[in-house]
Amino acid sequence: MNVASSLNIRTVIPFAIAVALAASGMAQVPDFSDSFDGPDLDSGWARISPGSHDGFAEPGHYTIRGTRGTSTGLRRSIGGRGDFTVELSLQLDPFFLAGAGGTRSDLKIRFAGAGAWFEVVLNSFRSLRVTSSELGGNLQDPITVLGIEDGDHLSFQFAYNEGTSTMSVNYAINEGLWEPLASGSGITPTALQSAEIVLFRFGNNESAMPRMKLDRYEIFGAEQDSATRGLRIVADGEQCNIRWNSTPGRLYAIEQSDDLLQWETVANQIPASPPLNTYDLDGLCSSGRSFFRIRELNASGWPHGDYCAMLTQEIQGKKHAFLAGNLAYYVGGRYTSWDLREHETIGLTHPFHHDLRGRGTGIVTDTTTGTGHDFRGWDFYKDSKVAYGTVIVNGESFPNPIPKKMFWRPDRVVCEYEIEGITIREDKFIALNDVACSIITASEAVEIQFAGQSYVSEARSLQRTSTVRHDAIHNMVHVTEGGTVLTRPVEGLDVEGALIYEGMSTVVSTSETFTNYAAFRDGQGRQQYSFKVDCGPQGIALGWAMHDTFSDARDRVADVLADPAGHLAAKTAHMNDLLTNQIPYFRCSDPDIVNIYYYLWAIYLMYYIDVGEGWEIHPHTQTAVHNFLGMHRFDANFQIKVGAWVQDKDYYAYGNVLIWSALLPYARSGGRLPDNMGQSWLSPVWGTTTDHVIGAWDIYEHSGDIGFIESVYEPYFKPLFWNGINNHWGARYDAADCLKKMAVLTGNSSDVEHWHAVGEVDNLESWMNSEWERATPDYWGNTAPAIYPPGSDDRALFWTGMAYMRNTWFPEDWARRMTETWAVNTEIGFNGPVPPTLVAMQDVDHTFPSFAAAPDLAYYSIIGMYSRNVGRNANVMGLGHLKNYNLQWGIPVAPESYDSDWEIWGDQYSNFNAGKILIILNGMAGLDYSIPDRSFQVCDHMPEEWSFMELKVPVTQPGQTDWVDVRIDRNDLGDGLVEKTITVGGNPLETLLIQPWLEEKALINSPDEGDAEAPTGHLSYTFDNTAEAQVTIRVQE
Repeated sequence: MNVASSLNIRTVIPFAIAVALAASGMAQVPDFSDSFDGPDLDSGWARISPGSHDGFAEPGHYTIRGTRGTSTGLRRSIGGRGDFTVELSLQLDPFFLAGAGGTRSDLKIRFAGAGAWFEVVLNSFRSLRVTSSELGGNLQDPITVLGIEDGDHLSFQFAYNEGTSTMSVNYAINEGLWEPLASGSGITPTALQSAEIVLFRFGNNESAMPRMKLDRYEIFGAEQDSATRGLRIVADGEQCNIRWNSTPGRLYAIEQSDDLLQWETVANQIPASPPLNTYDLDGLCSSGRSFFRIRELNASGWPHGDYCAMLTQEIQGKKHAFLAGNLAYYVGGRYTSWDLREHETIGLTHPFHHDLRGRGTGIVTDTTTGTGHDFRGWDFYKDSKVAYGTVIVNGESFPNPIPKKMFWRPDRVVCEYEIEGITIREDKFIALNDVACSIITASEAVEIQFAGQSYVSEARSLQRTSTVRHDAIHNMVHVTEGGTVLTRPVEGLDVEGALIYEGMSTVVSTSETFTNYAAFRDGQGRQQYSFKVDCGPQGIALGWAMHDTFSDARDRVADVLADPAGHLAAKTAHMNDLLTNQIPYFRCSDPDIVNIYYYLWAIYLMYYIDVGEGWEIHPHTQTAVHNFLGMHRFDANFQIKVGAWVQDKDYYAYGNVLIWSALLPYARSGGRLPDNMGQSWLSPVWGTTTDHVIGAWDIYEHSGDIGFIESVYEPYFKPLFWNGINNHWGARYDAADCLKKMAVLTGNSSDVEHWHAVGEVDNLESWMNSEWERATPDYWGNTAPAIYPPGSDDRALFWTGMAYMRNTWFPEDWARRMTETWAVNTEIGFNGPVPPTLVAMQDVDHTFPSFAAAPDLAYYSIIGMYSRNVGRNANVMGLGHLKNYNLQWGIPVAPESYDSDWEIWGDQYSNFNAGKILIILNGMAGLDYSIPDRSFQVCDHMPEEWSFMELKVPVTQPGQTDWVDVRIDRNDLGDGLVEKTITVGGNPLETLLIQPWLEEKALINSPDEGDAEAPTGHLSYTFDNTAEAQVTIRVQE
């Protein structure tokens, strides 16, 4: 393997660098990485003399003791064939000791097979040698390794080239660079069938027991040509990018190191965009020296499980930290909208409990809104101040240090600090038991003082009755929250109510005993507390939890602090499992779109909540951490439809519909329900739920679960809409059709005629003709009064006319005319700086200052362009929106809106963006399937800029889930000629429809015997009882 030479990434001059590009696709030796984080040993390892294994006795290490006369260690099968590199690092402590000969033991790193072996041996006399049975002994004379002591980090690197049968060995100590040890030719794959790491004690001194602590073992292939052709880093200050030659269909990872020993994955699962991939490394180039390497992953293998690493993004100074559990959340630092107000710092700044017992800071009972509604204090997290850290180095205090770097992932937030030459790393996460935890390690011994307070709302608190105590037995701070706050259950009425946390227990604790506890009540009535704890390379953990019962919070915190690394690993595994096994797999030739897709899914899944109390008896997603915790009725219009694509619909889909049935007693005409709800409160703002019906039918199509329809039709939808269906941008007619089908399915066929009448279906054509071009040519509906500036008498053309295209009745010809004239037009239409815009660009002076572009209008406008088969215009707007709205600083974002200056505004991790997932799945890929109809359909609109799309869709039936593989390849053959192939595999349903999009080009060649009817601009091929099929066409401009 070639490693990068020293590189100052701050230089402006482009540098060509040599890095390792590891290709697992060519070799039988599989890629493998183990950082020994525990709590379980990777199943591929076999224990040798397991009685001498202490296992994960220390975080981040697997510990093994030496036994006299017997080898003890680990072994795994690696196959032996192909080029590969192995890197490992460990500590020996004790091993060398002070006396001659030390523990009188050998460390052996071996490769072995049938009658052949290759090994490196380091003995406790500090003698190091490399030997091979195939080469007849040592490759060189043993060397004496000077300067190595017990506890030092020792690393080895083995690079094998099968073509030359050469094995080269390097070693490094602590922060040192690789030193060549030996190289020999004549090593065959026969000697490389398995890998071992063992201790062998040949001395008989029982008091000198050797011990090794493994902390890293990696295997990856090597394909040198691919690594060196075209690979460059281009840097300018904080901005830099890396470029490398790429191969179609491959995936890549970028790894970073500052010492060539410890490598961290900073980007993962990057699709190839041949012939050259470019990836922004902004935020990763601030250190004085960094090394990067590219690893090629096996794109044929699936599933790919490390989505948390893939989604890692550097957010310091860009976004606040955000983590989610079930009923616990974490916001690190503070922004108002996207304006920085408070940096994140070491410790836990704003963890908070939210089980939807209330909406704001206070709880009162009101005849209109129930118990718990509050129009104020929706951002109450900002007053939850739990553990702000001050780092103390040699007696000097550094209060609330600002991270040099902060990385967000779905499972954790990583903060890196540098203080007086000491590096500190912090991994913050919310465990699966709703404990917020921070694992902190320092390169040298420091002391950290943590300070926090009881909950008091600066703006709304009245009485302040909280108490605090030091529970020395359990090494905990215990706060009993209490007080009253000014509460606004309805607009215009402020009353005194109980604090939302009244009587709840807050518990804060550390994994090591803290000292110097102090507490006092400040002038604002807050119970202030502080304590100190030592921290060093071994690290400490800080934990927090809240509950109505002290013992519950206490026990959960204690459980996490007993094994913080294990709980972090469990959280990572949980998030990776969701992103791997619950949602459709997606790759395309544009890595930005892939990252946006998975980022939006991660947010959607992170917001799921399962309260199990009061009205909150169904699990469901939510909208935003700031002002819309809880599910918002309007946002549910598309969030319900997103849930239809998840594998486990019982948990991740049904509740998004059923949760609203609790509000049936509060329904108003046309199926209107309150905007938001909790355990026993509702928002006194009513709106339409018409699209909920259509989303529920989507869930049925993807599940075939009649029981679900039975639970939503008669008990809920039927009484909700019986006296009328709100039209909601034309959705009444499709909703009426769904209600008819539900009626038949549940044995209520007599209801069909009623839904036909209530849906005003017979009036559809007349109404359509009255609305088309009502205000302006080629547009639907009327203009509306300008909402800005206030008091204006002008009228403006709003985006809402395009929302009507999503309905099945909307004519395709009208859709084409509307999109050509208005949607894609940059001068007068809606194709503005962040398309689509709230108002047409001709009226941009009348746009709303904080909502010039927003996720809902993007979903409603663009999804209909795809369903009405105006694919090219749909892609102009779809890609234009995703690339301009959901991408900033080269990383995915999910803002609530963009303002009139085209700057991001509002919530930072907003699930208001969920509808964009449907733009990719339903729109660009054109996927759909029906369990009741036993059919799977691919009717694509793949962007012409892309070379491929690949998706794997979970199709779940009773007792089984099949992952249907869909691959779309597009090859530009020159002179405007394009070849396009759609391949489907693993289809379990009886009917398979493949309908390639012609890209609005002339058809040159296609298979015979296509279907007589096809969607506009497509061909159609039906395959009966076929699991696998392929269609190739050629088109030309």
